[in-house]
Amino acid sequence: MLTTRLNRPGGLYYGWVIVGVTFLIGFTEAGVFQNILSIFMKPMAQEFGWNRSMIAGAIAIGSLGGGVLSPFVGPVLDRHGPRKAAFYGILLLSFGLIALTLLSEIWQLYLFFGLGRMIAMGLLNLVIAVSVSSWFIKKRGRAMGISLLGSRLGSAIFPPLVQFLILFAGWRLAWTGLGVTVFLLSAVPSLLFLRRRPEDMGLCPDGDLSDRGKEVPVVGEDRVNPTGENGPERHLTRSQAIKQPAFWLLIAVSSFLLFGGAGVNFHLYPFLTDQGVAPARAVFMLSLIAVSGAGGGILLGFLSEKFQAKKVLAVALLLAGILFIFIFWMIQSQVILFAFAIFFGLLRGGMMPLIPLVWADFYGRESLGTIFSLSGPFRLTANALGPIFGGLCFDLLGGYVVPFILFSSLFLVSGIISYFLPNRGKC
Repeated sequence: MLTTRLNRPGGLYYGWVIVGVTFLIGFTEAGVFQNILSIFMKPMAQEFGWNRSMIAGAIAIGSLGGGVLSPFVGPVLDRHGPRKAAFYGILLLSFGLIALTLLSEIWQLYLFFGLGRMIAMGLLNLVIAVSVSSWFIKKRGRAMGISLLGSRLGSAIFPPLVQFLILFAGWRLAWTGLGVTVFLLSAVPSLLFLRRRPEDMGLCPDGDLSDRGKEVPVVGEDRVNPTGENGPERHLTRSQAIKQPAFWLLIAVSSFLLFGGAGVNFHLYPFLTDQGVAPARAVFMLSLIAVSGAGGGILLGFLSEKFQAKKVLAVALLLAGILFIFIFWMIQSQVILFAFAIFFGLLRGGMMPLIPLVWADFYGRESLGTIFSLSGPFRLTANALGPIFGGLCFDLLGGYVVPFILFSSLFLVSGIISYFLPNRGKC
């Protein structure tokens, strides 16, 4: 049996199987990201006469639904593990995408795309963060970076795939193909291979053989946390966490990042095409950002094992804010624009694994789902409002100057807050 072979000393640590499955979950989760809907946006708008803010509303509804779902899911993942929750969640996500084949009214877009996005943001994001953090401590940075590499690659591969399907089969069948792909790639592996924690299989975090035979600490006891700060990992209750200033500062950083990031993801493609960039080249830009983001996730994940994760996140946010504010000048040169896509993607993709890493550094793996999920309503509300804000600014002002400057500013503010986050012992 696979799990038996992996449990043997000297064999592959089962935590890397968990990383592989969460990689696939992240890959298919990209099917309900903003840049995917942005490719469907123009053909659907042309057929139904919907404006951009109306279509962006589907992202808002799904993100808000995910925010409502998140606090209920977190304790379930901590207590029972992610296996069945992930399987049934991916099943519902796939159903929502396939149902869009029959789309005829705006409420159907809100219902079915919103359902899939709610599952992705409120459940699957937590499955990835909690699963990886539960199986790794010393190597958590690289494990999280590799795991979230899936969503970056999904963001790179799905846009040209979706565009190809739209061109040759129409946007309706493109939704069907996307839904079937999502289900086949991640639902079954989740059901077969996901497990709650290494202790449930007689293993130790990181596959550390030196800890075999030792008593496994119970919830509430300290473990060494080498992922950025000296001192043990802490395991707090919800009531303890919300009394700490660091909890609310982390919510601010996470929310500002998602507000700006979601707005950029959704509106960058129409911005580029509005500026005269050919649709195929604009899709290539999105894919280039995603591919660079995949490398950024791994790079910054490794760096978070050497330096404090919050400081690595701060530097990435500050550089991204400075870089994105020059997008209006970079559009004049294709070479500079491609360079922007590479470096912005590197920073943008690197930020995403750092968010759960910083939360895990502060609150430990035993209760990460319970506490991190409390930030869901704030993070996902911000994620919902970013695209809507950009769409409304475009509809009212006829351009993206105001929203893009705000998105850049929020990256900068988040970087400053992240840099000055208190140490865990002073939370």
